[in-house]
Amino acid sequence: MRRHVIAGVVIILLTIVESSLLPAALGDAPRPNLVLIVSATWAALRGDEGLLWAMGGGLLLDLQSGAPFGLHMVGLITGNALAALLDRAPIPIPIVRSLNWVLVTTATYHIVALIVLGLVRRTFEFSTGFTNVVLPSLVANLILAIPVHVVLTRLWMQLRQGERFLPGR
Repeated sequence: MRRHVIAGVVIILLTIVESSLLPAALGDAPRPNLVLIVSATWAALRGDEGLLWAMGGGLLLDLQSGAPFGLHMVGLITGNALAALLDRAPIPIPIVRSLNWVLVTTATYHIVALIVLGLVRRTFEFSTGFTNVVLPSLVANLILAIPVHVVLTRLWMQLRQGERFLPGR
């Protein structure tokens, strides 16, 4: 139970940083998708828990965003679901698995965003959006996924150690 409360607090903090602090700090520079990176990496490590993080984080991002409601949540869930489907092939190196998961989730998330923005008739230049938003975000997400993977792997090991000593119910 405690780990779910901690996960909720972490996701809330990440959404605040991603939606409020990063735009102010980085301006027009490429910004990483913190909720995406953490939820995709956790999903690569723990499966369904990461999908719950993606759903909760996407909902919180939608509540703080001026984009069409549901864009972030649908993008994150679709990306993580597609990554889960593609994760059937065994990848023996855990960090490569996490990077693959972040890559697929990021690409899918941005494709969903472009489709939704097109459906609601928001004007944007596809090639400019792709080169100025999608590619830099993909690079930033993959770079940040490496330290996130290391931190979340250590956290997972500590959680496993703690769970080993819990009495059976």
